[in-house]
Amino acid sequence: MNNFDKFNKIRQGANRHTYNITNESVVSGSNGFKFLHILWLYPDVLNIHGGRGDIMGLLHLCNLLDIPVEIERWDNMGSDIPWDWPDIIYMNSGELKCAGDVAEALERQRDGLDRFVGQDKYLIAIASSGAILAKSTEKLDGNIVPGLGLLDMNWKERESVWGDDIWFKTADGFEVIGNQIQVADVFLNEGQKPLGQLIYGRGNNGGSDEGARRGNVIFTSCLGPFVTKNPQYLAEILCSAARDAGLQAGDALDESDIEIELRSAEYIKNFMRDKMKDK
Repeated sequence: MNNFDKFNKIRQGANRHTYNITNESVVSGSNGFKFLHILWLYPDVLNIHGGRGDIMGLLHLCNLLDIPVEIERWDNMGSDIPWDWPDIIYMNSGELKCAGDVAEALERQRDGLDRFVGQDKYLIAIASSGAILAKSTEKLDGNIVPGLGLLDMNWKERESVWGDDIWFKTADGFEVIGNQIQVADVFLNEGQKPLGQLIYGRGNNGGSDEGARRGNVIFTSCLGPFVTKNPQYLAEILCSAARDAGLQAGDALDESDIEIELRSAEYIKNFMRDKMKDK
């Protein structure tokens, strides 16, 4: 395409309010008045690396999958989250220094958080926001900042920032690509499974692991934005969450709808293959 028709269609298809986005005007209505509920958590704090693009990507994927969705942003860390409302909680990347405050705000609502996670609903944290889900983070000054411990991992702040492309394969067979801007090394404790195994990049700490997953609690260091670069993987998550919420949902995207993304992904993979040859 040589114009912005598709982009404008996405924007026009969303009913936008201050704290709520829905696609009710563009889906078929086969699910009646039921919606998939996505809580966009603390975007005023977790607001770096173009994370808003992930939310736009989730909306667009729901349009393509014919899943009616409501996305609500939740900004106030002092107010109680309606834990029974969301099917997915999404945390964009934030600065590492914010992780402790966010973890403390969520710890005050531990009963609701544990109930949400115990229902095997999706909680996704991107890049440095993964420290919120960790057991702890050791800062450069030696201070230990506690996390929520939802994933059995510990973080250690780096003296220098690592940045490069990343490419890994998840345990369920999806190839995920993006960028990595790493300010801390991530160490998985015994028994904690990674989200995937590296094909290219640094991953958690320079080894073979990338990210972490326990049930549907997911951390990845992949930026890009994550959603828009990996539509097939996120479509799998959206369809799974929709079915769990009692909605009709398919199993996959029509590749003709994501032709640009697939071609872009192959170009990026070839670029990383060339870099691997040079090492």
